[in-house]
Amino acid sequence: MNTRISFLTIVISAVALWSGCTELKDGLPPPEAPGVQVHHPTWNDSSSPNFHGEYVKAKLSGDMSSCLVCHGQDYNGGTSKVSCVTCHEATSGTIHGKGWEVPGSANFHGNAIAAASWDMRPCQTCHGVTYTGGRVPSSCARCHANPGGPQNCATCHGTTNPAPPEDTHGNTARTARGVGAHQVHYVGGTLTRVTMHCQECHTVPGGIYDAGHIDATANAEVLLNSPLARTVTNEPTTQNYSPSLPQFTPNPSYSAANITCASTYCHGNFKNGNPTFAPVWNDATGSQKACGTCHGDVGRPTAYERALPKAIGAGGTHPPVTTPVIPCATCHIGVVDASMRIIDPSKHMNGKLNLGGQEVDF
Repeated sequence: MNTRISFLTIVISAVALWSGCTELKDGLPPPEAPGVQVHHPTWNDSSSPNFHGEYVKAKLSGDMSSCLVCHGQDYNGGTSKVSCVTCHEATSGTIHGKGWEVPGSANFHGNAIAAASWDMRPCQTCHGVTYTGGRVPSSCARCHANPGGPQNCATCHGTTNPAPPEDTHGNTARTARGVGAHQVHYVGGTLTRVTMHCQECHTVPGGIYDAGHIDATANAEVLLNSPLARTVTNEPTTQNYSPSLPQFTPNPSYSAANITCASTYCHGNFKNGNPTFAPVWNDATGSQKACGTCHGDVGRPTAYERALPKAIGAGGTHPPVTTPVIPCATCHIGVVDASMRIIDPSKHMNGKLNLGGQEVDF
């Protein structure tokens, strides 16, 4: 009998408790309702000492795991129904989820920044203007150690220097149009030691967010302002002026459709050269640097003949083929050897004519 009474008492108490809780719950506002706050009123005010970024840094030492309890494992609201992604979506869609620092991950921060049109200003809210910590202890400079941190040119335009590879899409192959012949032009190669700087082909911005730098244009703007590319030859004032030939004044241009540059001194638009040669920027076969492309004729049988510039009687002023052959090295001393190999790239393709060991305008 006592057992039955005790059980009945428990049941009645449970029903009463459930009813009371239900009534209490019915009278409560939802967690996202106005006036219902767990955090300080200035929690989202970046100028306030109570700003959540400051709290995460000072009180939590950057550990945001406690935020997951209310805001959910993906910070999209959870039981609080208040999403952190409302403000932080510009950088990641979540707050630095798994794989944020792993290049191969779909959640890699580089992918997120690219999707945000390379706008890294939201990162500065927590990591500071210089990206070295700010309101959170994590410094972007741990990996982005170049001056300017992640805003350094080499972050997007290359790795060892500010020229691809890599390009802005992560490509490294010479055949990618964003990579192409950047390194040969930037640091020189086996044919020349003349190096070019970014501003000789592009407009270099003063800052990352300058107008025209990151815009809706699909491809890079190539302006070809290089003084070398515009070298004029056969001017009437030059020592080796030839009145039978016109003045050669390059007018460099770039075709985005064909990925070619044309009418440059560097690639044949000079006296006795091949002014119509238009090399393909991302050709990786090596055929475009062969003797006979910029001057001469690649269709001739021997290396000497292929390299021979336009001769007298063939629209030029260079001495014609002789028998026996007079090697290029006989006149162009110190530039090329008897096997037609460039031995001093600094004297080749530099805007001068090297004749008998002397460099002169031509």
